[in-house]
Amino acid sequence: MEAEDPLSQLRDIHLPDPVSFWPPAPGWWILLLCLLIGLAFLCRHTLAAMIRRRRLESVLRELDQAYTVFTEQSAFDKTRNQAGLAFLAAVNTLLKRVAQVMYPDSNCSSLTGRDWLHFLDACDQGSAFSQGPGAVLADGAYRPVFDADGDALYQAARNWVANRYTTSAQRPPAAGVAA
Repeated sequence: MEAEDPLSQLRDIHLPDPVSFWPPAPGWWILLLCLLIGLAFLCRHTLAAMIRRRRLESVLRELDQAYTVFTEQSAFDKTRNQAGLAFLAAVNTLLKRVAQVMYPDSNCSSLTGRDWLHFLDACDQGSAFSQGPGAVLADGAYRPVFDADGDALYQAARNWVANRYTTSAQRPPAAGVAA
């Protein structure tokens, strides 16, 4: 009997197939899903910020135009009163439009007089409208003579509008405000 070598009957080393790129492991799928969700969130946030910025620029441009017309026409004593009353109406209209866009559930479009001023102040938790230069808006449409500080009113309105579009979370007016 011949002595056979049992190792000679073994086959040569068989290497496994190389690891393929496709399909990826489940962890890579989860990472891809998280990246897509993050990218969608970033795009949505960026688009919303662009829209807010364009709305702000549009409203401020309109406010600046009204102020420019007021300052140009108020240089003449004859048209100062008329220009001032038109400026009051333009400022009030702009503030109402911004308030309706930013606070659609507040029913602010029906507010007039002191209630309207308290609403504006409640949005900023200040007193620029009820006790400051914006107090002329309470009876602006019915004023026979424009005797307000147009520069201070312009600045108060500009600050109020800018605060509406630049704050990240819009606070609704306080519950005690008539809405």
